[in-house]
Amino acid sequence: MAEPSKSQVKKAGSTMRKFFRGELPGHDAVDRAMAAVETIEAFRAAHATPLVSANNGLRSMLRTERCPVEVSQRLKRMTTILDKLRREPTLALASMQDIGGVRAILDDVAQIRRVEARLMRNRPVVGYSDYITSPRASGYRGVHVVVTYGEADRPIEVQLRTKVMHEWAITVERLGGNLGQNFKQDGDTPVQRFMAVVSEAMAIEEQGGEPPLDLVRRISRARAEMLPYLEGNR
Repeated sequence: MAEPSKSQVKKAGSTMRKFFRGELPGHDAVDRAMAAVETIEAFRAAHATPLVSANNGLRSMLRTERCPVEVSQRLKRMTTILDKLRREPTLALASMQDIGGVRAILDDVAQIRRVEARLMRNRPVVGYSDYITSPRASGYRGVHVVVTYGEADRPIEVQLRTKVMHEWAITVERLGGNLGQNFKQDGDTPVQRFMAVVSEAMAIEEQGGEPPLDLVRRISRARAEMLPYLEGNR
């Protein structure tokens, strides 16, 4: 399928939301939904070349800043795109900024700030989230800068994490995979509460500090609450 227009992408996103809600009228509802999925897949594929450019550009910036060149890239899976359309009913598909993403793992926060500054000087910035200064409720930390690449100005999300932040995020993903749940989204399960307070302690230790006694006690209580939850989900 040829690269779809913005109006076609918008219509495909709207069609899928109606399909999820059971509001797609007519006997051909499934066929219309499948056509919408085909359009979304073509829209996803249109991010592939800009994603490669973003990967190469980020690697160049890391070398210039004398940072470790540890970079990965991904196109958001179709199932994840469709799930996001379902979860965020006001988000237009054409405005989704994280279909293409690259990630750099750096040694410390100072390196993140240097790379972040260079990235924002060198590329058009269309989105920015500083989850180091203001971590997510889940405890997630990192910096996300959305910049554009390619003739169509495709948004590519650049994630910058330290090794400590990355290990925390990977642990959350593994726990979610083992239990068949998505702990990456903000929530209030015992696992998420435990990982949130652990993130606080890791952030303090990463900056050379020592977690205060109150935080250590909170971690202990959260762990005690989490263990029965884990046992019940085996």
